Amino acid sequence: MKKFFLIILAIGLVTLSSCDDYLTETPKYSYTTDYAITNEPTAKNAVNGIYGEYEECTSLGGYIYGSLHCMAGFWDYVDEMYDMGYTQTSNNYVVSAIWQELYHVIDACNFAINGIEKVDDSKFPSLELKKEYIGEARGMRGYMNLQLLWFFGHWFDKADSPYGIIYRDQVSELSNLHLGRLSVGESYEKILDDLKYAEENAPDYSDAHHVNKQFAKAMHAKLLLVRGWDGDYAAALAIVNELLSDKASGWDMETDVSDLYENGWDSKENSFSHYLGDQEENYAIGYCEFIYAYALYYYDDFHETAIDWIENDARYPLTFGTAKAPQARDYTTKDNVMTKLYHRGRYYGLNDMYATYPMRYVELYLMKAELLARTNPSDIQGALAPINEMRALYVNPVLEPITGITTHDELMDAIYKEYVVTLFMENETPWFASLRFEHNGKPWIFTLKPEINISSNQYCWPIPDDEIKAHTNTVEQNPGLK
Repeated sequence: MKKFFLIILAIGLVTLSSCDDYLTETPKYSYTTDYAITNEPTAKNAVNGIYGEYEECTSLGGYIYGSLHCMAGFWDYVDEMYDMGYTQTSNNYVVSAIWQELYHVIDACNFAINGIEKVDDSKFPSLELKKEYIGEARGMRGYMNLQLLWFFGHWFDKADSPYGIIYRDQVSELSNLHLGRLSVGESYEKILDDLKYAEENAPDYSDAHHVNKQFAKAMHAKLLLVRGWDGDYAAALAIVNELLSDKASGWDMETDVSDLYENGWDSKENSFSHYLGDQEENYAIGYCEFIYAYALYYYDDFHETAIDWIENDARYPLTFGTAKAPQARDYTTKDNVMTKLYHRGRYYGLNDMYATYPMRYVELYLMKAELLARTNPSDIQGALAPINEMRALYVNPVLEPITGITTHDELMDAIYKEYVVTLFMENETPWFASLRFEHNGKPWIFTLKPEINISSNQYCWPIPDDEIKAHTNTVEQNPGLK
């Protein structure tokens, strides 16, 4: 079932330059010999180079979010992800590609950070501008390392757990590749150090093409919400309130839902996007978002609970619709295609406005509702208020307020439902929500996938086999995933 996806991906990985073996070959970019950061223009070029690398990484959007929705039980597209049967020896192409590409971007970040820090302050028009460049690069590095922890580490463990990330803060060379794993607590510290620096020093939001301080703050809050240690919910709530009160940056909600999806990476609602650029001259975008360019048309078997919620929501006509097949010689059309994300394929829509959405403005309202519900569970209407405030802002479509909620369990189900309907297939949030929210006394994932035997060890992916074998030192695999 669905083996075609893996065959196509395997072919794509062979042809795409960003999928070189990370440890077994000389690093792709010999930054230290081919290029030097000596002044402000070269510093700016180094930061821009991070986005060029990110754009080339073809697995850091839909492949991640589609896989996580399979794991949650929302989508039965890739059997191994739905069954959570991934192991080190299964050599999952998606898992390996995501691992490699995250480190490719981190390498570009480290080149920029370390190089800019060494340049004398006098080479910049101002010290603030120098810090902006470093803040932008550190914000991206923090985000990449957060994804590494979320997808390849025991993000759900206590601080002393040894299953954190392999942390790199130097440009990769063959002499410094063999590093061990940090603890989970140390991993969070490194990530938060970068995000906090970006919050203080990165530029304000101007568009979704670049890392900015608002994005860093939002990901900081999401980290705390997902982690859920003592004090995290209150701290996350303070950050979310600060972001919602900040009206000067221009990052704001699209009150017309169609504008969000039509404008893609230019939408003001996206704080940062996986910008793909103008791909009119080649087929890169079709492979880059294969899940959105192909699978959403041919594989639309979503969980009946989620589809029932979505179809009964007023946003449904603007997020699902009729679409043409993505293949060149397939002239069919289908109804009920997820047109909010479905890219028209490698032939019909190569230059469509499109993006994946790691953080939308509307998610702040959902996070605030959940954080209020967790920090003050007796105030049901107070926690529901941010969702209804968000719903009242829409002009297309007009959304009715959520009413009739009288118990805390009903409140949590309502917030979870809003997460799913609003952000379905767009980012990692519905996956984490399915682990964090409970229904009938268990996390929602057990309601969505009652037939699958699930343990917390399966909440992350295995470190790829090539990485484990290439190390001269021992790198411990995630428990249960050998």
